Amino acid sequence: MRKLFCSIVFSVVALSVAADDPLEKFFTGEKLFARKKFSEAKKTLIEFVDEHPYEAEVKKAWYYLAISAQALGDCQDAIARVNIIQSRYANHENRLELGVVKGECLYKVNAHVQATKTLAPLLKQVQSDALRYRIERTLGLIGFSARSYKIASVHLKNAARLYEKTPNSDSDIYEVYRALAFIYLDNAVQVESAVAYLQKTIAIAETRKLAEAKRLKILLRKLTIRRIDKLNGLADNSIADIRVDGDDVYVATWGGGLVRYLRSQDKIEKIALPSAQLRGLYVDFDDIYVTSFDGVYRVEKKSGKVTTLSDDKGELRLGQKTIKDDRYIYFSTLNRGLIQYDTIKRKTVTLGKESWVQSNQVYALDADLDYIAVGTLDKGALIHNKKTGETVQITAHEGGLKSENVKAVLLDGRYVYIGAHNDGVYVYDMNKKSLTRLKIEIHFPSAFARRENEIYIGTSGQGIRVLDRNTNHVERITAIEGLSSNEVHAVRIEGDFLWVGYLERGIDVLFRPLKEK
Repeated sequence: MRKLFCSIVFSVVALSVAADDPLEKFFTGEKLFARKKFSEAKKTLIEFVDEHPYEAEVKKAWYYLAISAQALGDCQDAIARVNIIQSRYANHENRLELGVVKGECLYKVNAHVQATKTLAPLLKQVQSDALRYRIERTLGLIGFSARSYKIASVHLKNAARLYEKTPNSDSDIYEVYRALAFIYLDNAVQVESAVAYLQKTIAIAETRKLAEAKRLKILLRKLTIRRIDKLNGLADNSIADIRVDGDDVYVATWGGGLVRYLRSQDKIEKIALPSAQLRGLYVDFDDIYVTSFDGVYRVEKKSGKVTTLSDDKGELRLGQKTIKDDRYIYFSTLNRGLIQYDTIKRKTVTLGKESWVQSNQVYALDADLDYIAVGTLDKGALIHNKKTGETVQITAHEGGLKSENVKAVLLDGRYVYIGAHNDGVYVYDMNKKSLTRLKIEIHFPSAFARRENEIYIGTSGQGIRVLDRNTNHVERITAIEGLSSNEVHAVRIEGDFLWVGYLERGIDVLFRPLKEK
């Protein structure tokens, strides 16, 4: 009986001690904090500190309270609690993180000068990449708010690098990418970087279902990333042709000759030629091939040496377009037809009205592994099978073209796109041997370009139309949608970028990513 009584007394005492455990609320608050239940954790930890102010764990509780206040968006409370911790516990084990919390909160309450004074010294002390990211991010956003873009970009790029090194879903990288995008949008040499950061910003905005995502996507679709014209050194704003060659972009102008645009430096250099009236251009590894009103030229990249090309009748004149097909360069001319230049043997062959070309007035041309297509001013379009020697002529007749004046051709597998002047765009199916006119009111097609399922149609006066050949959907890009002019003469596609050459308006470089399928 005595043993039973002692056991009961012991149990009652143990329960009483457990009920009065001074650390019970601390441990409860710590668990709630770990589970990110910050509001409940804060309430419990405040009770613990009030009830047991002399326990050793109070020091840690103050840390949890400061972090919880920041997580709940109560920056004034977080700052006050960090100040108390710094005054009471100068050597707190979390003092560096608390300093970062204080700096972040000072930024949030627009005390930017104090935030900078708090955070800048910490960069020399903090070793943790996660904390360094937060410091760089906040200093970068402070610089962005103050329009100190040079300083801001340094901190923000450091933040992006640290984040991408060790991504953390809890880290708010959205504002970093967004600020970098808008900083670089104002820099003509860095707009490609702006596009990259804008894409990252949009991806996060869409994941978070932010309302800003739609506005940013519209900005990205309409973005002209660069203007090249007389204001930055272009001799003539009328563009005949464009070829992108890595960092170098070669531009043939109607009256200002040939120039090389170094886009990383936003700099233009003139390349001397016998003629300034250029019409076509092709660039390969070693040479630049140029057609002009006065001649056809090969320019050696390394030496700059210019060779004037000729055939049996002498120097070539009235050159128009230039393309490469395997070892051959083709030049269209308005007086001798199609010129085939062998880049190995350095010899020319003239294909005029006595050949399959059937005309001396060749304007447009394209070629692939199997076919050569030409557009003439008087005989329509002709498609030549290189393997069989068979030639198909698409000309004016019932069920055919309405105009034999063809200004653009494009080979696209079994299909050939034909742009007839003052008429419209036709598609010839080589398998079915049938011709169809696109139901697009474009009377003056001037240039074609292709990217996967997209066919870009440049026009004289109506901007650009983008045909999705899988769905037949047509999108328009005109001056209303951001072009500098509707008089489009040259269209080139480089990945996500669209190079547009105008008559009298220079060049636009637009960001035009392939639409999601």
